[in-house]
Amino acid sequence: MVLYLLIITIKKANMLIVISPSKTQDFSKSFESKTHTIPVFLKESQELITILKTYKLTDLLHLLKVNKSLAELNYKRIKNWNILHPEKKSKTAVLAFKGGAFKNLKAHTFTTSDFEFSSLHIRILSGLYGLLRPLDYIMPHRLEMGTNISNFYGKNLYKFWNEKITFELNRIAKENNFKTLINLASGEYFKAINTKSIDIKVVNITFMQQQNGAYKVLGVFSKKARGKMVNFIVKNRIIELSELKLFNNDGYVFNPKLSSEQEMVYTR
Repeated sequence: MVLYLLIITIKKANMLIVISPSKTQDFSKSFESKTHTIPVFLKESQELITILKTYKLTDLLHLLKVNKSLAELNYKRIKNWNILHPEKKSKTAVLAFKGGAFKNLKAHTFTTSDFEFSSLHIRILSGLYGLLRPLDYIMPHRLEMGTNISNFYGKNLYKFWNEKITFELNRIAKENNFKTLINLASGEYFKAINTKSIDIKVVNITFMQQQNGAYKVLGVFSKKARGKMVNFIVKNRIIELSELKLFNNDGYVFNPKLSSEQEMVYTR
């Protein structure tokens, strides 16, 4: 009997993409993925929660820079946060976040293979969780990366997360032979990465609108465009940096004149 070995080569993207989380979250179970994963830095998250539990309500109001109602909500969230992340109180990150970027990312349309692709190539930066895979379980929270919370490593979350996140990104890149880190995060969150210590090429993505004869970056529109680009990458299985130039959505097109080796600019 002759045995034939069929080898199927699956093209794997050589890019790792980082995006920002959102303050707006939805923990209803209207749509959920079939599987979930556990955040890499849960012990570190517990450290931060332990610190936050020492804050009085009035202190939390000033720390988070929110009104009394939101301070009370997040005070309860901190008290109820559980490192075990029980299923009834948790949700996968990419489906829980509901800000402008995530509404346009449209994770609720993802197939099982879409989720698998995104889990390998996309990471969500987080003030509480550090670095999340799309299917990582999270609990309701509000802790922006720019928060000045004193901890063992310094006076803010950048000091707390910088080395940890950078090390993990390098580990992922090495393990998967990724060549490029694509920055689709905001400036506030991308600062949590020590780019001088990143072992692979970093490429920033910028979206600009033409106003009064000049191109400008407008935050609200940029958030939406970032989400649309992530959807484009996942749905089309974009595997090469050059293929990102094909992104043409919501009027945005790649602008080679404004772009460089370190930055890809899209204008409309």
